[in-house]
Parts: sequence; C-alpha cells; structure tokens
Amino acid sequence: MDFFADHTPGVSPPAPVPAIAPWCVLLVDDEPQVHEVTRLALRGFEFQQRGLELLSAYSAAEARAVFAQRDDIALALIDVVMETEHAGLDLVRYLRETCDNRLTRLVLRTGQAGQAPEDRVIRDYDIDDYKEKTELTTQKLRTLFYSMLRSYRDLGVIEAQRSGLSRVLQASAKVQNAATLKLFSSTVLEQLTSLLHLDRSALYCLVLPGEGHSDRETRTLAATGEFAEYQAGSSLEQLPAQVAARFRQVLAQRQAQHFDDAYVMYMADERGGANLLYVTHVEPLSELDRQLLEIYIHNVALTFENINLMEDLQETSKELVYTLADAVEARSKETGAHVQRVSLVSERLAQLYGLADREVQLIKHAAPLHDVGKVAIPDHILHKPGKLDEQEWALMQRHVEFGVAILQRSRRELMKVGALIAGNHHERWDGQGYPQGLAGEAIPIAGRIVALADVFDALGSRRSYKEPWPAEQIRQLLSEQRGQQFEPRLVDLLLEHFDEFLAIREQHPDDAQG
Repeated sequence: MDFFADHTPGVSPPAPVPAIAPWCVLLVDDEPQVHEVTRLALRGFEFQQRGLELLSAYSAAEARAVFAQRDDIALALIDVVMETEHAGLDLVRYLRETCDNRLTRLVLRTGQAGQAPEDRVIRDYDIDDYKEKTELTTQKLRTLFYSMLRSYRDLGVIEAQRSGLSRVLQASAKVQNAATLKLFSSTVLEQLTSLLHLDRSALYCLVLPGEGHSDRETRTLAATGEFAEYQAGSSLEQLPAQVAARFRQVLAQRQAQHFDDAYVMYMADERGGANLLYVTHVEPLSELDRQLLEIYIHNVALTFENINLMEDLQETSKELVYTLADAVEARSKETGAHVQRVSLVSERLAQLYGLADREVQLIKHAAPLHDVGKVAIPDHILHKPGKLDEQEWALMQRHVEFGVAILQRSRRELMKVGALIAGNHHERWDGQGYPQGLAGEAIPIAGRIVALADVFDALGSRRSYKEPWPAEQIRQLLSEQRGQQFEPRLVDLLLEHFDEFLAIREQHPDDAQG
C-alpha cells in the first residue's frame, strides 16, 4: 500500500540540531510499515526552528505507557483498529476524559474507514482531525503537522497564561514587602517570556544607587529558566561571567544593548539606581516584544519603589514608637533598653504561643507602648524613692487609663494593639489586677504576653529602688506566680526557653541601647 503516492522527490537533508527542544510526536499504529513511511515523509521537518522527536507505540496499551511517562507530547497520530476494532477510539476517550489531557492534538488515521465512520467519530470523540491513510500524501502530512503543532503551541500559550494569571493574582495579593515582590516578579517574568515565545531564561536585577557604575551594588530580583538558581538576591559577581560582563557594559553606557542571543534592557530610577532585564532569545525581538519588556520592567520598578517607600514609612512609624517609649522610660528614670527587650521578649513569647506572624509582629512593635500613660503621671510620684501612699498609688494606676486614652484616638492597627496592651498589661490571670479586674482568657492575649515580658525584664533590671535579681530568683518568682499573676501556659513557655530569654538581655544591655 502506497500511503504517500504524491511523495515529492529530493528529500531535504536533515536540519541542524535546533537550539531548543524538538516537538514530541507519538505514532500509534500496529503496522511497523506505517511508522517507517511516516518517519521517511517527515525527514527534515521543522517548525519554528524546532525539529521532531518521533516516538512509536504499536498498540493502545503501549501508547498509554508513553503518555504516562511524557507530558510534552504535542501530537499523536492514532490508528483506530489495533489490538481491538476500537482500540484507537478507546485511547482517545482515555486521554481526554480519564487523563483530562486537553492539550495534545489527536488525529485518527485509519485504513478501514468503514470500521469508524468519519461523521460519527468526529461527533462523538474529542479529536482534532480524521484522516484515511490513503489520503495522507507527504505534503498533506506535513500540512497536517504544521496545523496541529501551531494549534498545540497556541493552546499551550493560553494554558500557560491561564495558569500563570492564577499565580500572578496570588502573588499580587501578597506584594507587601521585597520578599513577596520577588515571587510576583518571577511569575510575571515567566508569563512574559511565554507570551512572546521567547526562551524561558530571563533575569531581572536591581542596581542600588552609587557614585559610579563600577561600585554599585547589584542584586537579582527575579529569574526564570537557566537563571532560576540566581533569584535569591545574587550579586553581580555570582552571575555567569558573560551575563555579568554584559550588565557592566550596559551600566557603563546607560542604555539597552542587543546581542546575538540576548537583549539587555536598562532603565534608571529616580533615586539614582537602575533596573536591568536580561532576556535570552533565539530569534531577534520584534518592536512589540521590546515594548512589552519595557512595560514590564517599568511597572516592576514602580512597584518596587512603592514598596520601598511603604517600608520606609513603616520603619519610621516603628522608630517613633520606640522613641516615644524611650522618652517615657527616661522621664520615669527607668533608662536603658527596657522597652526594646520587652518588645523582643513579647515577640518570642507570641511565636512560641503559636500566634500568626502578623499578630506576632503587631505585638512586638506595640509592646514598647505599654507604659506610655506614665507621661501623664506627676514627677513627684514617678520619682518618689519610697513606697507610694494610697492616694499616690491610685493615681499611678491611672497610667493605664491615660495610655489607652492617648493611643485609642488613632485608627492605625498598631496603635489599637498598643492601646489594648496599655490597658491590660496590669491585669492578672486570677482576676486580682487592674483596672478592670479581668481574669483568665478574658484578658486579651497581647496584654497577657506583655504583662509577663514586662515583669520578667523588670526583675532583671536595676532600678532606683532595687538591684537586678539573679536568674534563679526570677525563675522562682515566675513559677510561684504561674496561674496567679500570669497565664500558666505562657510561664511554661518562658521557663522552658529560659536561657533564650536571658540571652535577649545579654544582647541588649542597658548601657548599649540601640
């Protein structure tokens, strides 16, 4: 049987090995001659500078095994009649319905059209074409391959975009700091290279402001493909030599550069830094490709600057909190790193307690405000060396009330947590505290944590009325107050990690604040 009667004479010599992976095609037929003739007809075939990798299966069962091993099969030519009269049809249904493979292009080839009428098969089975073996000349076979591979490519792009969009949306929701920006940038970069049909190897770098191009710090922000290992803040010196050399050339000339196998984009920012995008490619980039790349790097650069600004504002707010707390401590003559240590002890207790990271950070940065209400207490009470009388003690207790009044005016979450801590850090687990006499879990967790952190650090600190307590004496008192002044679980956590908390004091002594 001559399946390719119109075979064109003068078969082209094999093409050079392409730079990118060939298209994977599976031939499913129980006749070895069909495999041989098909391979002969497709000798030298190439689409988009990619040749073919032809795999063979001589039964539907073998084809299932191949599909189980390979997820990159672009096209399968499937015979209808093999080990059974409808083996090919069963294979199609298995791939589409059981395996949910909607991407591979499936073409039925039959030498017995009566066994599987074309109209019924196309209607009832999710196939992409139906061909009788006798009608597939060499040219028609090649035309079929061009059409099917183009369809597979386009569907692959759509699927990649759909999947990528989901990842981009997830990453976008988390863009709150530089770490999540890396995830966002990598995802967008991956989708951009896919959209442009580029090699999936790309690298995005930030160049920090500096005096000259030679001494400016460069860090990777996003990377895909062969550069993926460099995406975790790698420096210029850690990048491949050729990439680093091209980056230096672009930085020196302060403009984009085109190379035979890559394009390097340069964009300066308002702070004196720069953004670099390195994209490898097989074919030269079109003007549209370059415009899309420029849009990408411009938007990521703006996002990064906005995040930096947000982080600067957040750090400024935190510094103001510590400055205010330090001022209160200084006024009450409890100078030193007390507020910093209370903050760190509270953070660690919150972590050990199992709170979410966001709640941990809020408690950490609001803890220094626990005694802010002392700013409203008269000096003669704050600085009294002896015991306070009943009236003075009643006024001193009102520092809790004053602290809440100061902080609750703000709508900021940090200040709200600060007000919660200020108003509850003198409550006791047994209900004998002040100002409300709350007990047990009725006391907000932030207040329970800071209450323990404050006392733990105060016991080990020098005050005008006492010397610092030794570690064992502190341990003993906390054990005694377990279930009375403090929540039992928190005391257990602190005592279990006692050396770790003592180390916080050693790392932040009173004479080395900052």
